[in-house]
Amino acid sequence: MAELINALPGVGLPVREVTSRLASMWDSEPSTAHLESRASQMNVVLHFGLEVTAEEARERFDALIRFAQRYPSRIIVLCPTRADLEGGMESKLFSQCYIGDSHREMCCCEALMLRYKSEDFGYLANQVSIWLESDLPTYHWFSGVPAKRIETYFDNLLLGVRRCVYDSSVELEDLSNLNWLDPSRAVDLAKARLLPVRQAIGQFMSGYSVESLCDGLQAVRVRHCASMPGEGRGLLEWVQSCFSDCDGSKSRVSSGTEFTSIESEPSDLCALELEFVYNDERYLKCRKFKDGSYGEIHASLGKGEIEIYTRVKPMATEQALAEAFFF
Repeated sequence: MAELINALPGVGLPVREVTSRLASMWDSEPSTAHLESRASQMNVVLHFGLEVTAEEARERFDALIRFAQRYPSRIIVLCPTRADLEGGMESKLFSQCYIGDSHREMCCCEALMLRYKSEDFGYLANQVSIWLESDLPTYHWFSGVPAKRIETYFDNLLLGVRRCVYDSSVELEDLSNLNWLDPSRAVDLAKARLLPVRQAIGQFMSGYSVESLCDGLQAVRVRHCASMPGEGRGLLEWVQSCFSDCDGSKSRVSSGTEFTSIESEPSDLCALELEFVYNDERYLKCRKFKDGSYGEIHASLGKGEIEIYTRVKPMATEQALAEAFFF
């Protein structure tokens, strides 16, 4: 298997030299404008598992760099390896400045990459703490890290982390079942990507009272394509939360109402579909198509039949990261 760190840009350095090289690199341009352009707002740790491919690693790294162009960040990338390493760790340093629409807009990104033996996770927290900008909040993005290994980080690497994120549509395990120190700080990127879908459906449903939507509701069904299981579960959970009392403790729908999320047939043109089934002629069907940014809403909820075509632009990974980190 290709080494993940080799798929990422940067210059190889001894681990002990990374921070001093980084400091001297920026000191070479002492102007106020230059210092402002590299003023970080946060630390972001991108943490890979052993089974992540080189292509996946580069794709997620590039997305994080795009995120850092808008939200300047100190990026730390953790790349485990099965190979024997002299000293147990190796590192790379990446830095680059980007000019915006105006030449006055410049952002400098920096990424510190660590290659380490996966068995050495006990030393990982110490090394990461040295590389972090200690006065800034830290966010942690898990990608392909096994659930049991994440649990070993709870009392060291993840102490003080503001939020942990993962993507349930690509992870092989359901990380929502972990005994997170604070479940509200563990966020699913698949659910974050639902923002445009939730906005489109919510805007339409806001024209009806919750009572009228709940009355006679027999089933809520979500269908999702094979690559979007996390979005399917997230959409169903969102609908259930919308049908709850303000404190979220009591559902307004009948206890017999069926809530299901299933994978659609490969030939289905819809990436995501939501359907309300009632005990009379009323119905609601919302669809997001696989191709393009198009969706549609067909409904008959007591105000006549309605057919609306919507534009639901998919969220880029860097946009989903911002939604997961901050909201």
